[in-house]
Amino acid sequence: MNTPIKLDFTIASIEKPFQLCSFLQINFTDLQDIINDSYYTTYSIPKKRGGSREINNPCKELKLVHKSLLNLLQDYYVALKPIDVHGFTRGNGCNIFENAKVHVNQKYVLNIDLLNFFPSIKAKRVNELFSSSLFSMNENLALAMTLLTTEKGKLPTGASTSPVISNFICLEMDKELKNLCISKNLNYSRYADDLTFSSNNAISEIEIQEIYTIIRSNKFELNEKKFRLKTSNRKQTVTGLTVNTKVNVDRKLIRKVRAMLHDSIKNGIEIATVKHFNSKMVSSFEMETLFLQRLLGYINFIGQIKGKKDPIYLNFKLDFEYLREENYF
Repeated sequence: MNTPIKLDFTIASIEKPFQLCSFLQINFTDLQDIINDSYYTTYSIPKKRGGSREINNPCKELKLVHKSLLNLLQDYYVALKPIDVHGFTRGNGCNIFENAKVHVNQKYVLNIDLLNFFPSIKAKRVNELFSSSLFSMNENLALAMTLLTTEKGKLPTGASTSPVISNFICLEMDKELKNLCISKNLNYSRYADDLTFSSNNAISEIEIQEIYTIIRSNKFELNEKKFRLKTSNRKQTVTGLTVNTKVNVDRKLIRKVRAMLHDSIKNGIEIATVKHFNSKMVSSFEMETLFLQRLLGYINFIGQIKGKKDPIYLNFKLDFEYLREENYF
């Protein structure tokens, strides 16, 4: 484990539950209520590539608690963050563009995805984290922090604190993988549950097995369906971006956004929502809102990668504004 770094204002300065209450600006009784009761609403949303993902949405009171904790945890993690980690953290280079840039113009690119990332991190591991030398919390405080940031014995998908806690949990794995890559002349980067390795030399089966061993020894499992080893004569992608010769937006996404806009303008948002979410159900207001948020997110993402003066981005932006004016949203 990394050696704790002393900061002027650090979560390590909180040693007792009453100090946690003071920092969170919440009385002890209310904190106990939040800890003892289930303060989450669980629902499912469609995945981009089919299927659904369960979301655990905290209530308003718990979101405020998480927001305060997140600031402390992020400040501490930034002081420890490996240069190879680009997701769920602050600072320059912490985005998918920088994550992909590591692997540009490489003959071999290996993508590995961790299975059920947040839910696979159990409350016991979170409690061990807060009790470890990184935080040095006493038993009661570590337990309180664990109960505040987990749901039904695992990290909840939907809590703002889950990403940074997962980064802390992955510190040892990131260190071990980086050391392996240095010894094997491989490039390594991680964005959340997406791990990428690249090299101008062939990545051998033995090296892949060594990577697997490190991942499993850190209590994660691999999503075998998302294992990809691509050579430079095929399309190589990293976190949705192509990296064969430069970081660029995948043409599939361009076609997808064009189709979403076309269907929305021609047939209406309701029909477009059902079609592009592959849903047999009648569209609901919530689904339509999610559809529009995702569409706008795609457009902004294209502008971020290709540049705000790129003609494709500008045309998509104009079409979305037309859609907004016609439908009053």
